[in-house]
Amino acid sequence: MSTKRDINRIVFYSKDDATTIPNLIKAEKLLNNFNSRQNFTFNDLFEFYNIKLYFDNELLLSKWSTSDKENYLEIIERNWIILKERLLKITDQNVEKALGELGYNYTNNFWELINKLAIYKNISHSKFKTILNDYSYQVNYILSQKNIVEKFHKEIRGFLLTYKDSTKILLSQFEEKKTDRKSHKYYFPKSLSLSDKESIINTYLDSENPNLNYLRLVEKSKDSNELKLSDRTRYKAKKRSEEQNNEILEKGYTSSVRVQVGLSKDQEEPIIFNNDNGLIEANYSEQFLDKLDKEIRLFSIFNHLFNYIDETSLITLVSKISELDVMESIVLKSKNEYEFGQVFRRKEILSILQLLMLKNYLGRKNSGIEELINSFVLHLNELITPNNLIFQVRVSDSSYLDKICTLLPGFDFLLKQYKNLADEGSVDIELLQMSSKPIGFSQITSQAKRKYIYSNDNLILQLKNIFFSDQSHMYYSETYGTKHPNLFDLITKEKIVIDDFENYQKDTIQSLIKDGYLKINKENIIEIEKITFIYIIKELHRNELLNYWHYPKFVRDEIDLLIRDKKVLTENTLFSKEEVKYFNFHLNKKTYTNGYDLRNKYLHGTNTQSEQKHENDYYLILKIIILALLKIEDDILISTNPVRHI
Repeated sequence: MSTKRDINRIVFYSKDDATTIPNLIKAEKLLNNFNSRQNFTFNDLFEFYNIKLYFDNELLLSKWSTSDKENYLEIIERNWIILKERLLKITDQNVEKALGELGYNYTNNFWELINKLAIYKNISHSKFKTILNDYSYQVNYILSQKNIVEKFHKEIRGFLLTYKDSTKILLSQFEEKKTDRKSHKYYFPKSLSLSDKESIINTYLDSENPNLNYLRLVEKSKDSNELKLSDRTRYKAKKRSEEQNNEILEKGYTSSVRVQVGLSKDQEEPIIFNNDNGLIEANYSEQFLDKLDKEIRLFSIFNHLFNYIDETSLITLVSKISELDVMESIVLKSKNEYEFGQVFRRKEILSILQLLMLKNYLGRKNSGIEELINSFVLHLNELITPNNLIFQVRVSDSSYLDKICTLLPGFDFLLKQYKNLADEGSVDIELLQMSSKPIGFSQITSQAKRKYIYSNDNLILQLKNIFFSDQSHMYYSETYGTKHPNLFDLITKEKIVIDDFENYQKDTIQSLIKDGYLKINKENIIEIEKITFIYIIKELHRNELLNYWHYPKFVRDEIDLLIRDKKVLTENTLFSKEEVKYFNFHLNKKTYTNGYDLRNKYLHGTNTQSEQKHENDYYLILKIIILALLKIEDDILISTNPVRHI
């Protein structure tokens, strides 16, 4: 069963992936806390294997000394030997058990090593057929392994002839334009003939709701040695494509923001995201949810599966400047609007669809989101005992209007209680009952000291623009063109030399080298020099702020120097400035003219009379409450153990 620990494990994606530094930071913690007497699971060993991949690719933290690296490498190699020994024992008798215990992040590693270590020779054809039938999604990883495909070509051919996603696999390999040059190469069985492939595609074309994007790929396909489609097949795709286009026009679908959420009984991976030409599809596993047998564990999916908050406990749903494209940034807008673009719209739609999906799932279990919230409040009270936060969502058959009218005052009182706890160290209910004045989100204090970090320095803003803005003059080079969106990605993902830049750019590069932000190595390759400092700026660009206690000590030490030099500001509040804006957008029209105004319109009776609208508003309010509770939990945990994440 996948747990919170499994979902957040270290994964090596590629040498160029942007998660390298965060993963190396997590790796450092894991290696420093290594206990050789621990009983390691498959997932534990695969996590060390992924750390090994970072070392194999010479991706290390610059702060590590030679002694650090030697000690870490010894631990990594020791666990690599243990992993190989366990894998080499895999046979028909235990392969399914191994797959069942495996975290979904490591499925690709599993089949990669099964192929590389020739363990597939221990698996019979009948057992492999069973694996394909019982773990169908694994075929996406199996097809990347040449030797496995060659041995089990008959079984794989038979499976692909009936598998519902075979057309997508074929077209993604042979027809889809790759945006990632490191995309996986699939090996198809030689026994899967050209006519087999066309038969698979025709079955898909005849299905009830083929995806328009795949229809267009079939229609525009070009013959190759691997895929040849008849004119009849392409004509059929053309006609079905026209039918779907006409249907879209008739229904008047004009929005370019498209999000879809599903709950699958057969899917084993906790979540599968797809992006088909702008249609964001999030499919969740009912099997995974069924394994979360306690309400407190189910509540955790809001941050770990739904990603309402990120790894530093900042709310991800807020509108971010870094997520606005060029046109969204320059379009004329009111200064009283909450500024957002397409990315924000998608996040908003997805967050509500996730909530409604969970509501329907819980309804079948005779439970609801209200019960999850109430259980989480009990969990919070255990963390702050002997203090006690009074808050409960009513579980009743009342109208949504009645629910909202009791929910909003209760939520406001919850926030007052937490401010009282943060300010005074205890909750005094009688004192709070002396005033009915509502509380502003920005007024709620944090129990932690030095909570949020903001930049107010011209140098940092300048470096942020130079390294991370797609509007900077520095991200373009003669060699790589506009392949990368910013200078940081260009330098870290390519072996670039100063002559790759135009003359007007070289002055900036030379200045960055002179000031110590860049350096030129022995091969004349440009590299980041002050990597921790630039990493901090990267985080400031991503979120406009940092949640201080979610970073390792060496990063915090660098932040402390910036605080000392007055390069950044600190704020000790429960919610960040961006989160306050987001909450006000939902609840108060006083701040933003384009917001939902949920608190004010229900307080003053200016709400609509539509029960459907009441229902929609109710779940928007529940979302805000869930986010606030997640922030309260994080604040409590930081105050009791500020370095727990490090």
